[in-house]
Amino acid sequence: MALIALLGLGSAQYENRLLVGFQESQAIYPGGGSVAYGSAKLIAEALGLGYLEASGKVYLSIGSRVAAFGISSQGADAARFLNAYRYQGNLWVPVRELARNLDLYYRNDYGASVLALRPARLLEVQRALAGSTERYILRFDRDVQVRLMANNPPRLAMIGVREVPDTPPNTSISFSQENWGTEIYLPQGGDPPRLLFLPQQVIVERGGLARLPRVVLDAGHGGADTGVVVSGLREKDLVLSVTQRLQKLLQERRVEVILTRSADREVPLLARAQYATSAQVFISLHAAAGNRVTVFSHPEVQTLRLLEKGRELSARTPASQRAILERYVAAPGSAARFAQAVSEGFATAGIVANTSQDAMYVLSMAGGAAVMLELGFEQLRTPQGREQVAEVVARAVFSYLGLSAPAPRTNTPGPNLTGGARP
Repeated sequence: MALIALLGLGSAQYENRLLVGFQESQAIYPGGGSVAYGSAKLIAEALGLGYLEASGKVYLSIGSRVAAFGISSQGADAARFLNAYRYQGNLWVPVRELARNLDLYYRNDYGASVLALRPARLLEVQRALAGSTERYILRFDRDVQVRLMANNPPRLAMIGVREVPDTPPNTSISFSQENWGTEIYLPQGGDPPRLLFLPQQVIVERGGLARLPRVVLDAGHGGADTGVVVSGLREKDLVLSVTQRLQKLLQERRVEVILTRSADREVPLLARAQYATSAQVFISLHAAAGNRVTVFSHPEVQTLRLLEKGRELSARTPASQRAILERYVAAPGSAARFAQAVSEGFATAGIVANTSQDAMYVLSMAGGAAVMLELGFEQLRTPQGREQVAEVVARAVFSYLGLSAPAPRTNTPGPNLTGGARP
């Protein structure tokens, strides 16, 4: 692994120089513009970033954060659209834009661009069991890159992590400080570990591949953002109530459920979208005035970052490992089919629901079937209405996952009011 530097870099008075960690390289300026570009592979190696070229794009990642760049062969086009630039057989990426997307440290000193990881802190390590699967959940104060160094006992490199908690009592977990970050040693186990990345979390998982299906529920708004307010009812409260009811119904059928928020707090849009990368089903819930229901999916003709990357990898992945990848990369058209199933479920309950496709950011990083559900306030005013909505959505999830579901309960539909503006 390349040596990693973080901060503490001194000022460098070298024009057209790029300092990446401890490595010094050349910055170029495509099209004679003012945008500094650096070698994508050099940056990835120096900072320990993930790197992939696929489907006419280049991807760099840190933890669950991914920066994707289209590739231009003309310098002026690259600088204009902040694309990657193919030059002299190498790919170059705009340094400032990369830093913005991945939350890296960036500054410019007298013509020299400086790029580095921001120091990170490991907040806690939790052990959890889900069926026959054992997990160690590593929680950080920011997204970090974690690399598996040894299988048994697991030894992982947490790149850029400078602070760790006290060693948990009655456990064989230990840490080792290195110049590039911290190594963590986990207890020995029977199976090789797998790494899953969530916002500010890395899950070290081992055990059989027959795991519970995973659904992520995203209650829109929260905290200071109330969403739509109608007759004193706040969107953020109503959708959280539906989400919690839906969570209970799904867990009764042994579905693993992750909530982007379980209380009245604000969650950044990027974090909500990143949660979708680990889910077979992702549902973002919102509300609008009236009783109209609309189920949105992301059009696949536009960029779906994880799907595009995952389907490219699937073709090159050995059959023995493809099952892991396919768990997080849905077949083409899955989101649209799931959206239709949700709409039909509402129709069975006497509620008119439409489907639509729109390029929504919260859905753009999903690998599974992802939808945004906009519910009418008229369905959410009472506890009985919220319970009915949760049951309708739960049945659609069960159907999509191939699980048995209870018989639907039908209620008398309310008056046919027109819906309000989409949040």
